[in-house]
Amino acid sequence: MAVPTWGDAPPSHLTCVRDPGHAVSLGATGVLARFITGRPAGTACGTSTLTALVDTVAVAVAGRAADSADAVMGWLDDEEHAPGPAAVWGSGEFRSPATAALINGTAAHALDWDDAVPSMAMHPGAVLFPALLAQASRWPEVSGPELLAAYDIGNAVFRAVTELAPDTVHYGRGWHTTATVGRLAAAAAAARLARLDETKTRYALGIAASCAAGSLANFGTMTKPLHAGLAARDAVTAVALAERGCTANTEQLEHPKGFFALYGDVDAADPAFTRKLAARLEYWAAHWPEDWAVKRYPSCYATHRSIDAARWLRAEAGFPPPDDVESVKITVHAGGLRPLIGHSPRTGLEGKFSLPYTIAVTLLRGTVRLGDFTDDAFDGTLADPAAAALMDRIEAFEEPGFHGAEVELDLAGGRRLAKRAEVSHGDSRDPLTVSELEEKTREALGAAGWTAGEADTLAAGLRDLARVPDLDGLQQLLANGGTA
Repeated sequence: MAVPTWGDAPPSHLTCVRDPGHAVSLGATGVLARFITGRPAGTACGTSTLTALVDTVAVAVAGRAADSADAVMGWLDDEEHAPGPAAVWGSGEFRSPATAALINGTAAHALDWDDAVPSMAMHPGAVLFPALLAQASRWPEVSGPELLAAYDIGNAVFRAVTELAPDTVHYGRGWHTTATVGRLAAAAAAARLARLDETKTRYALGIAASCAAGSLANFGTMTKPLHAGLAARDAVTAVALAERGCTANTEQLEHPKGFFALYGDVDAADPAFTRKLAARLEYWAAHWPEDWAVKRYPSCYATHRSIDAARWLRAEAGFPPPDDVESVKITVHAGGLRPLIGHSPRTGLEGKFSLPYTIAVTLLRGTVRLGDFTDDAFDGTLADPAAAALMDRIEAFEEPGFHGAEVELDLAGGRRLAKRAEVSHGDSRDPLTVSELEEKTREALGAAGWTAGEADTLAAGLRDLARVPDLDGLQQLLANGGTA
């Protein structure tokens, strides 16, 4: 995807050198607050936003059975028992908005089957929708289009802040962008939905920025999906506190000891930076669907292009016996192995972050599915001897200047096959078909015991948000789905 340069000056509602009503420079925090509160209503990304909504809710319902979501539910059962207005998706239960955001966010990321962004390491849906849909329980009078437009706002903040930090520095230091920048993005979206004014929006951003945390060291453990749940919860909490007058530094992001100084490598107080930020917010609000992917496989997105290449190779090689595969070489771009583990997986969760494991399973079985990442497939070590033997013959390398992922097979008899995947299937440049999206929704909800008809009813109800004037029935739909 070609990403435009900074281009012309930002629109008038985002002019950011100096706020005429104040003696201080508007700064990065002000640019975000003005973008959130002042951008014209309406969404330019309706179909993609609705697809993201259905996909996120479906994988979250499936993820409620995951150990990480179960652990959060167990902890909360001890912490609080009072019901609230916000749905725990697919459970028939209702909790407080912040608690529901925590549960639903954790569940949405638990299977690593939620959406992704090809150019940046983030999962927007698992943070933004849990926060927004929980926030909506307190504001049922807002319309469906308002909720979808707030999601576009959150996507723009997520991408623009990540892009300018920049992502290579922030993620390179070991920060989990979904958790860190995700808090700001979800707070931005929830603040828009709550119709906070500019000052209170600044407070919400400042509160959320002080909660930012989450490290890559926890990838392959139950804490990784917890990152998304905590980010969604903190965003809802930040908006609720700001709404009630809880203050924060109104210039937190650009402060010398603020978000960009701590998590990035830019001078966020420089007017040139705020102009760039304003321009990128406007760009991403309309164009985020061009840099977005619905995940086909329930594993780390860093494995997907390699899985696609391996599937094509398996078909070309005529399903060779495993013993005929002498070696497998995987080549990815510089930094492409950073999210992955370097040791043999010992649990199903670690298997999602193992390139040798996912490729071995793909070559043996044709694809990877939810069942390949259960702990039944592991007992401190890989239970499948054929997969374990093939993994020993797989090596992965990063290559500077390389794009995509290439899988190369050396077969018995000197035959060599290689295939490169430039983009993953599910990327906006190679999107899943309507039938593939439907199949994924049914498979995810089917894992939670739902029938195909119930899955279709939930999906239709969520897609109907594009035209409903209020959200009165939304929480019942989310809690009970096709059985409402």
